[in-house]
Amino acid sequence: MKCCVILHNMILEDERGLNLPCFYDNVGTRVQPERNCCRVQAFLEAHRETEDANTHGQLRDDLVEHLWQLDGRRQGP
Repeated sequence: MKCCVILHNMILEDERGLNLPCFYDNVGTRVQPERNCCRVQAFLEAHRETEDANTHGQLRDDLVEHLWQLDGRRQGP
C-alpha cells in the first residue's frame, strides 16, 4: 500500500501543471473478494512474524548473505 501511495504522489508531482485528460471508463476488470479465513489468518501470521524485530533482522541478514553469494559468483563488471 505504501508503494502505491508513493508512486501515486510521484505521478501527481510529475504531472503537476499539465492539463491531461483523465479517462477511467472500462479500465481493468472487476474482482470478487475472497473470504478464505485460513488464508487471511496465514497472511496475518506471516505479517506478524516479519514485524517481529528478531525475525526482521534474520530476514535482512539472510538477504544480505544471499546477495553477497550472488555477487561473489559473478565474474567481471
